Amino acid sequence: MICLEMLYFASYSGDTDSSIVRDTWARFTDHALSKGGIAEACSALTRIGSHVYSGDDAVLPLDTLCLHLEKAALDQMVSGAETVGDEDVARALLAACKGSVELVLNTYDQLLTTAAVLLSPTLKLRLLRSVLVVLGEWAGSVSACRMGSSPIGASLVLRGTFSLDQRTAINHGIRDKITSAANRYMTEVTRLALPQSQTESVYSGFKELELSLSTSFSYDRF
Repeated sequence: MICLEMLYFASYSGDTDSSIVRDTWARFTDHALSKGGIAEACSALTRIGSHVYSGDDAVLPLDTLCLHLEKAALDQMVSGAETVGDEDVARALLAACKGSVELVLNTYDQLLTTAAVLLSPTLKLRLLRSVLVVLGEWAGSVSACRMGSSPIGASLVLRGTFSLDQRTAINHGIRDKITSAANRYMTEVTRLALPQSQTESVYSGFKELELSLSTSFSYDRF
């Protein structure tokens, strides 16, 4: 904790060495994993990450943390040592970077093309399950904002920051992004060299998300 906070303050002067940051986080994560498994590691990431995150990945290397935790989660599940939910790692990353959905999604996008992931269909499927969670959270926030039921959405409605037409256009633009991403990830799922019995639920999840957004879009037009 103290080491991570020191790196956080050092980042303001531009002195932070990315290799030192990554190594410090790796040791911190390994310690949490040995102490209490994925649950403890995700809790620690949420707690410490949200404390040091300052809007970029200078002191919060999401790619390193994401791959480390997702691989550990898969290992724990395969060995039967721990039950890990599809949402555990993804939501910890979102909480650590204070809800920056696109930042987390971009991190998963980058990892899905790395050799470590491409060479392991089961790991790639694990990441795609997490991506589905991230997209679902994003879609949910758009819906909440549209209804003014989220803190952000409600504040915009009350303050009149955007007109109704502007809010509608923004929401439609985001929904288009999510729909396009869901469609792309469905294709990724179909390309996995795994039995359909393992991939079907993930494919269906992306498909259902795509359909729900299309239905919502059609409803908003009237």
